[in-house]
Amino acid sequence: MGRDLFLAAAVLLAAAVLASTGVPAAGPAVPEGWRSGIGLSRLADPGAAADEAAAKAKAGLGGADAKFVFVGAAIPQLVPALVDGVKKHFPGDIIYGCQVTSPLLAESNFPDSEVIDISAGVEVWALGGDAVDIGVFSVSTDQDSDVPYEEAGLILGREIKPFIEGLKRPGRMVFTFGDQFNGSNKDFVAGLNQALERVYPIVGAAAGNQNAKEIVKGEIVTAIDVGVVIGGPFRLGQSLLGGTHSPDTANVALADAVGQGGGEPPFFAMIFNCRRRRQGMIENKQLADELAMIKKNLPGVEFFGFYGPGEVGSVKPGEPAKGVGFTVTSAVFFAAK
Repeated sequence: MGRDLFLAAAVLLAAAVLASTGVPAAGPAVPEGWRSGIGLSRLADPGAAADEAAAKAKAGLGGADAKFVFVGAAIPQLVPALVDGVKKHFPGDIIYGCQVTSPLLAESNFPDSEVIDISAGVEVWALGGDAVDIGVFSVSTDQDSDVPYEEAGLILGREIKPFIEGLKRPGRMVFTFGDQFNGSNKDFVAGLNQALERVYPIVGAAAGNQNAKEIVKGEIVTAIDVGVVIGGPFRLGQSLLGGTHSPDTANVALADAVGQGGGEPPFFAMIFNCRRRRQGMIENKQLADELAMIKKNLPGVEFFGFYGPGEVGSVKPGEPAKGVGFTVTSAVFFAAK
């Protein structure tokens, strides 16, 4: 009996030590063949920030090669030196990204911000693994090309359709970002849905409108929409909820998506959030509260996302994606059964 009490006390002491040092508890099991790494930097120098964030993301892959790399950067930092910093760690032809209002990661959502668009902050997400298939497609929405947003969605969807239909993985989804916002990105998403001809999970956010910057194959561009098809050993929970500045919106949205796993813990998540919601939470000093609520629903789970001007997602799996605003949208990844 005395030995049992001693062991119990030792366990409690170890837990207390872990908590005091900030070391997280072991996260959920990640499916074999899925490798993901995320890095964040607050450095002001674009090249140094990209170098730091990309190094962290590469380390998270555990030696696996990346198949796709996303770079989200504060608007002033999206310059050639930033891309060069990422290229120190990854091949240029797999590097994509866009300007963001702010990264949204477990490490930080920049809660100390006093303005809506941060001036320094770089996130890098690298995805690879033997059980992951990636296809990346893009379309121009430049004013000179005379392609309206709905037509851009149609063109992109037609390119995506044969690839996503040919995938044999249990999970298939589309991550989209770029120039898809003209007060709303509903036209772009409507075109994308129409071209795909069936409901696939689509999630993402706009970088902005005609003046927004994107990264395509390691080069900085403007007026480009990107669709990334991801196939892998997963099934998805999805949520979309908006209409309020309250951080509880994210709490309810994530609880809904996580609950769709039937009690199984997720192993990854993508979360996209409205920049106007962010502005309200800056004014109310609630950004830290929102991140805490997200992490409460995803304990020990790696997640990636950003704040932007228009969000893409579905209320639940099986429903067509919507282009919306003033909203939190998520895709929560569970191991395929």
